[in-house]
Amino acid sequence: MIERLRRPSSWPFYFTVLIYAALIWLQGLSNSLLQIIHEFEIALTMALGSFVAGGTALGGGAVAFPVMTKVLAIEPATAKVFSLAIQSFGMTAATITILCRRIPIYTNIVFMALPMSALGVAISLLYVAPFAPRLLVKSIFSFLLLCFAITMVLRWWRKAHHQPSAEHIKPSLGRFLFVGFVGGIASGLVGSGSDIALFALLIIAYQADIKKATATSVVVMAFTSLVGSAINAWHLNTITPEIEQYLLAAIPIVVVGAPLGAYVCSKVKVGQLVSFLLLLISLEVFFTGYELWQQ
Repeated sequence: MIERLRRPSSWPFYFTVLIYAALIWLQGLSNSLLQIIHEFEIALTMALGSFVAGGTALGGGAVAFPVMTKVLAIEPATAKVFSLAIQSFGMTAATITILCRRIPIYTNIVFMALPMSALGVAISLLYVAPFAPRLLVKSIFSFLLLCFAITMVLRWWRKAHHQPSAEHIKPSLGRFLFVGFVGGIASGLVGSGSDIALFALLIIAYQADIKKATATSVVVMAFTSLVGSAINAWHLNTITPEIEQYLLAAIPIVVVGAPLGAYVCSKVKVGQLVSFLLLLISLEVFFTGYELWQQ
């Protein structure tokens, strides 16, 4: 029993217990439960968002951002800060699961893209996001989702034509540095982007294995979210009391949902989940297009 508890595969469980213990210590058990009930819309949104974040190349922000801005009528700037912050917990939990359970990733790609993604999100938060128009931010997010949808359709076409995935790839350093940086810029604007950009490059340009590409993008986005959230919290002071309430309701959900998504989607076919994501993307792009047409 003791040996099983010492195994790295148990570490994601310890991380979850630590988060729950910290939340209960800060608020008390009854207040923690009441917070989830009070912000049940956010908690429900992140129940799906965290599973998507852990199991696909779309971060939790891919669900949180459109729901918060279009359904809950929350400002894009608030939704972006929340998305980065909640991914710092959910995608970190998913990353711990990926690494401890030895789910395959492209390790060399992580080391190439990660530093530039961190630099990109820092520059974006400090110098780009403050001047970006509200509708432009929404449009950038829709464009990213559209890129993801095209990537998945292309992947389906290749599979239908029996084109094999590449287990080992020979990456171009400059290409991955550039995509990591651009993804970081997008992440600073909408709370997600590094994962989508990296995943698209791996699938389209290198015919990478979809599960390895997904796990790789999750690891990069987790670190990018941590960097972005640190800047938001300690330099820009954009973690408002409103966002804190959202986080307290969502954190208990995502530290379970994201690792679960990472584990389940590494074991099963993701066709049905991808079909559902494509439906969400179609709706999000349609509503953004309608909003642009109304201007």
